[in-house]
Amino acid sequence: MINLKLKHVVILNMMTAAVSGFLMGGTLIIAVGAQNSFLIEQSLKRQWAGLFVALFIISDAIAISVGAMGFGLLLQQHPTLVTVTKWSGVIFLLWLAFNKLKASMADDAMIIALSNTKTPFYRTLLTALGVTWLNPHFYIDTILLMGNLAGQWQQEKWWFVIGAILASVVWFIGLSGLTSKCARWMERPKFWRWFNRLNAFVLGAVGVQLATL
Repeated sequence: MINLKLKHVVILNMMTAAVSGFLMGGTLIIAVGAQNSFLIEQSLKRQWAGLFVALFIISDAIAISVGAMGFGLLLQQHPTLVTVTKWSGVIFLLWLAFNKLKASMADDAMIIALSNTKTPFYRTLLTALGVTWLNPHFYIDTILLMGNLAGQWQQEKWWFVIGAILASVVWFIGLSGLTSKCARWMERPKFWRWFNRLNAFVLGAVGVQLATL
């Protein structure tokens, strides 16, 4: 009887850790940011969206797992590396914001042409890697914050990590799938003009926020 109760307690702790990881991971991932803006655009254009969904999920899984192993504490011991990463990310995000704002100022014909233009894969892949691994927000949310929260669960920390990764899977697959289904109603110059402006605002706001940290 005691062993049975102990097993129930262990299972309950594992489930609680996983649910906590899912909720915390979902809260951080759902926040509008560079990754989500990028994925929405690629899903609307129907250009390699599935590949980038996989890239973002794998990146989250790696970063959260590394954070759970204590890498966040190691990162905090090297402020120069943190500073270089921060300002590289700020410059990259502001550069993306400028390009989105410039695209929103084109005439209708040019906007439609740009929205239908298939960007070379290598450039799109580099941008996807940039909004992830050059984005200091990504490190703060995954390695530092989620990693520290996972460490608090001690023996159940990997169940917390699994829950957080599952949140990433559900969010990115759902976001891309829903956006793709809405694509046919969004093929108007006015939509892309305002979408680019919103994209520029989000990327610029994230960049400015990071610069002030």
